[in-house]
This record gives sequence, C-alpha cells and structure tokens, in this order.
Amino acid sequence: MKFALLLALTVAVAAFAQDQIVPPKVAWGDEAPGDGFEILGGQEAQLGKHRYVAGLKKSPNGETLCGGSLIAPNVVLTAAHCLKGKLRAVVVGTHYLTGFADGELANITQEIKHPERYDVGIAILDRNITTIQPVNVSFEFVPADEVSVTTWNNTRASAALFPIRLTDTMLGAGGVEGEDSCRGDSGGPLTIEENGTVRLVGVISFGRGCGVHGNPGINERASAARTFIEPYLPN
Repeated sequence: MKFALLLALTVAVAAFAQDQIVPPKVAWGDEAPGDGFEILGGQEAQLGKHRYVAGLKKSPNGETLCGGSLIAPNVVLTAAHCLKGKLRAVVVGTHYLTGFADGELANITQEIKHPERYDVGIAILDRNITTIQPVNVSFEFVPADEVSVTTWNNTRASAALFPIRLTDTMLGAGGVEGEDSCRGDSGGPLTIEENGTVRLVGVISFGRGCGVHGNPGINERASAARTFIEPYLPN
C-alpha cells in the first residue's frame, strides 16, 4: 500500500495507514474512513517526490506508526509524542507503508524532545542517509492565509476544539470535511512550496477526529521551535 500523499497543491504531509498506536491526544472519537489512506481527500504523490518524508516503525519490516522529515543526513524531525522509545527503526524516502523498498533504513540511536513541552522532537540516526536530500526548514512565521490548504487563526481553532486552547506555537489547518491528516500522520511535515522549492514550516501534532467538518488539524510551527531545531541542521 502506498502512503505518500498531497493534502493540497502546496502542502505536503506524510500519510500512513490505519490500525496504528495513536497517542491519546492525537485522535478523539471519530474513526477514519476505511479506504486505507490516512491523508483524507489528498492525492497520491508521484514516485520519487517528497522523499524527505520519514516513517518511524517498531521494526524495519513493520508498519509506519509516526511520520517525520529528514532535515539533516542523520536527523529526523518528528512530534515529541512519537518519541517514547518504542519506535526504533526509521525508513526515509519509501513510497510504501510497510518495509523499506525504494527507501533507506536506519535505526534511532537518540531521542530528544523539546525542553518546553512543544510537540516537536528530534530522532538521531545511526548512519547518514546518502541518497535523499533533506527538506529545507523555514523559520519564518507563516500567516494562516499563506498556505493553500484551509487554515485557521488561533481564535477560531480554539473555539472549534474547545476546551483545548491553541497557542502562538500552533497552526490549525484543514477542517474541511473529508480533507485532513489522520491517525499515524503525527510528526509528519507541513510544507509550503514556492517557485518549485519546498520548505517545512510545521510538524503535524494532533486533532479531533479525521476529516471532520469544522475541526482543524493542529501543527506545531517550526518558527516557534527554532532554537531547538536549528542546531541539528546542516551547516
């Protein structure tokens, strides 16, 4: 089963299959439609595109349980709640849900969570990924209207997800019925594309249900975690 999808024309997010271990805060209540795809309402990416997308697994041939992004040859950016010592293998660049065909396999040797409890974390790999270019990380503050997927300001998103209150470190996206990231997508990238250049601006964090009208998915802004992320980027 193939997993790399596009949520919108300029927003690329990791997509993985159902029946994963989902942290309690990731999906509440509603089940995803049983079509096998986890980016709802998206389009399957072409082979060879978005190869910086990583999948975190319990074992090399297991299913992907969390997403991530290669930001340096041996560094994967993901969600902090994915880093609990249980996902030891990382596959970068594969087009498939299970195994590591057409991608590169590595093991996680160190997990580092953001010190201020932002849902951002770093996985250090046991080797460099040599055939895949890391994604560019942008620390500019992206206004909610600058990406083509439907985005929400924090006031509207907090109201929709009450009693959860969003902070300036977060960006709500989606909330259109049938279009959303979903279970197992946690840790994957929120990106924007400009003049053919892809830049990572967020990390998929949590949401209420999958593709439910009026309930945006929540991403942690890369700009809010700059001092944490920047030391791990290539010089």
